[in-house]
Amino acid sequence: MKKVKIVCTLGPACRSRETLAGMVRAGMNVARLNFSHGSYESHGENVENIRAVEKQLGIPIATILDTKGPEIRTGKLFNGLSVNLVRGQVFRFVAHDVMGTENQVSISHPQVCRELNPGQDVFIDDGSLHLKVLQAGDTELLMEVLVGGELGEQKGVSFPGAKLKIPTLTGKDREDIRWGLDHGLDYIAVSFVRSRDDIMEVRRVMEEMGGAMKIIAKIETSEAVSALEEI
Repeated sequence: MKKVKIVCTLGPACRSRETLAGMVRAGMNVARLNFSHGSYESHGENVENIRAVEKQLGIPIATILDTKGPEIRTGKLFNGLSVNLVRGQVFRFVAHDVMGTENQVSISHPQVCRELNPGQDVFIDDGSLHLKVLQAGDTELLMEVLVGGELGEQKGVSFPGAKLKIPTLTGKDREDIRWGLDHGLDYIAVSFVRSRDDIMEVRRVMEEMGGAMKIIAKIETSEAVSALEEI
């Protein structure tokens, strides 16, 4: 029995049954469907093709529904153009929709503006930009740029160590879970898990929907690392 599985993310480049069969022959054990992207139609086609290849080759292939989760992202920028943040400048996250500039940008979960404390580190775009909170309030988050660079639209934002009151599952995640249950997916990979309660919430939602998938907790934050044993 294999202790390690080879997980492959399915996308447009590997949608055909011929390509999938080649991937299985090369060692793929698990097919990952990334619900941050794609439509139900494309995911359904992938599942249908995987099941056909599974039957053709006589090799079981597990399927994973990877949730988008409560991602925190920056908003859109004026004319869609990137802006340059300079070390030492003051930059703002604002709690209402605006077209972003080199001075401010909106954020997908505006409540974080009032949940952070001065001194909190803020990283944007996989850590390429580093800021520090100067002042938090209901309508904006005032920050100093420590490591500058180019900021594009809708980039991921993280607040290492911060305990944010953001729901584990978004409305989209719940719809995706129902779709996964209806289509017989094997596993659900829960994004941005923070505690045992997050896993219990996912389990409860599936029970209410009358189905079950095995749960994989994605450890992506320092908060999750601290709660690893209970998760």
